[in-house]
Amino acid sequence: MKVTIRRYYGSFASLRAIFAAVPFVPPLLRACLPDSSAAVPYLYPPLGDAQRIAFSGTVGFLLLTTFLVFTCCRLAQKIHPSIPAILMIGSALGLCALIALYMPYVRVVSVPAANLEVPVSVGYQRTDFALQWYPRSDDWEMLHNRGPYEEQIQKLWTLRSIIVVRVFLWLSYTLALACFLAVASLAVYQHASEEPPGEPKTTSPGI
Repeated sequence: MKVTIRRYYGSFASLRAIFAAVPFVPPLLRACLPDSSAAVPYLYPPLGDAQRIAFSGTVGFLLLTTFLVFTCCRLAQKIHPSIPAILMIGSALGLCALIALYMPYVRVVSVPAANLEVPVSVGYQRTDFALQWYPRSDDWEMLHNRGPYEEQIQKLWTLRSIIVVRVFLWLSYTLALACFLAVASLAVYQHASEEPPGEPKTTSPGI
């Protein structure tokens, strides 16, 4: 049965398709929780001044993913059985890349005066200023001395290296969620195509 876009998105409300909402949970929780929450570093990568733009981009890309799945399913005669497995591999690779970037480039800096632990992302190349004033200091020592503020991060690491790291953090995070959502959307489309259409309403004849 040919699935309409209204029927497709309506099927996202079914209990069988509830796991399709999972990719939206981490970024939306990050938007609602205060910065002081201990869960914040694990919900969305810290991207400095680009955080809000990146967040909007992630949510927009996830919504676009659901539409792309609908379009591809409508155009294709049959979805190859290996597609969900490939997408899950893509999600796993995105998660692995995210972990590989988190380890060397994301730092959680303690701010005792405000009783906060602030996650920040740094670059892979230090500036001349950092090499001159902190030749033997590690990342935590520099950030503890200068503070976890964006202007200080850009004094300690080159802008190019910061941008590259943050772009890849965003890409790996969004890829992992989008691939998972694509698998869920395929299941939603299949559910919508197999579900019998609603019976048309009949009008009782007047007496």
